Amino acid sequence: MKLAALVCLMGISSLSFAAATEKKIQLLKDPNGRTMPLVREDIVTLERLQNMFMMDARTPGLHAMLKRNTFKHRQKAVPVLIKVMKDSKYPEQNRWHATMLLAQVMGTKSAPFIAKFADHPHWMMRVAALKALLGLRQTEYHAVYAKALKDPSLIVRVQALDNISQLKISSLGPNVWSMMYDQSNYTGEKGARKRTSIVKSIIRTVGDVKFEKAQKPLAKLIQKPKYQDLIEDLDYSLEKITGEVSPNSVEQRRKFWSKVALTNDKKI
Repeated sequence: MKLAALVCLMGISSLSFAAATEKKIQLLKDPNGRTMPLVREDIVTLERLQNMFMMDARTPGLHAMLKRNTFKHRQKAVPVLIKVMKDSKYPEQNRWHATMLLAQVMGTKSAPFIAKFADHPHWMMRVAALKALLGLRQTEYHAVYAKALKDPSLIVRVQALDNISQLKISSLGPNVWSMMYDQSNYTGEKGARKRTSIVKSIIRTVGDVKFEKAQKPLAKLIQKPKYQDLIEDLDYSLEKITGEVSPNSVEQRRKFWSKVALTNDKKI
């Protein structure tokens, strides 16, 4: 039934879409600055591509099909991808794919447009924007990443940390460290709060960006038994920040980092 529906869907035509698409696509230019030609076959197949984005995102093979048909047209598919990204009638997962495909087709030129979706009402599109910017290795969107660290969605905050960590954006170290004191990263009532899984990511990201001001607090935390579940993460960040390599056992690590913290205090 899904195959039949797909064939039927791909066969649908719309003159209004064709006219609108033709007008938009003709604004695009090839690498030599010449207007890109559009033939009737392009209009028909691009309409089919747009209709594919309306399909159930769980349809087997849909992602591969979207990618194959998008790369068949490359820049000519850009107006379709933008339409899908902006229109809430399309399934959110398909809008995610449209975002990723736009980044792949247009490269860094698409970054300013994609960055705007970091403020999208739906969390999945905000994550998609951050993920696409990471794929494009965009290190300059500090304000976008900083804002995402305070996003209402935990998944968005985790993705923002991943961007900062992988892109090594050291200037956002203070923003990352402040998340340790952000109550939205904990659950439960005051006085009985518990850490959520994001705390591990926060600690590791602090190490990845080598935020030196976190060294002493981390060295203190690793001494406390109640942070036993975080010892690997604390040790990881302390090694990253200091450049030192700690011993293997828990007790030896605690002694080691206690001495390192005292030594660095004397240097200061």
